[in-house]
Amino acid sequence: MNWGWDMQEDDTRITVRAEAPGFEPSDFDVQVRGDQLILQASHKAETEQKERGYHEWQQQDFYRSISLPSGTDHDKVDASYRNGILTVMLPKTEECKARHITVKGEPDGSR
Repeated sequence: MNWGWDMQEDDTRITVRAEAPGFEPSDFDVQVRGDQLILQASHKAETEQKERGYHEWQQQDFYRSISLPSGTDHDKVDASYRNGILTVMLPKTEECKARHITVKGEPDGSR
């Protein structure tokens, strides 16, 4: 199964959201390796109905590798899972945060 994902970037961080329904927070393994964000999850479920004489198991796996732009602070990554959505926030390093530049006009009468 292929779940959707998106990545948004602002002045201070990169936010990755991935649709991954049917998991628990403890099912996830989130890693940053070099310039890659690795999202993995595995969930196993077993059902046994003795009166009907069968045993059933299911395994659900999720894997996504996402290239990250340079300048993320790998030591401060935060991940959360809620309502089937995995959200990973990667703060930018101080050097890569956007700096706003004021644009100055010419002083009046200088022409």
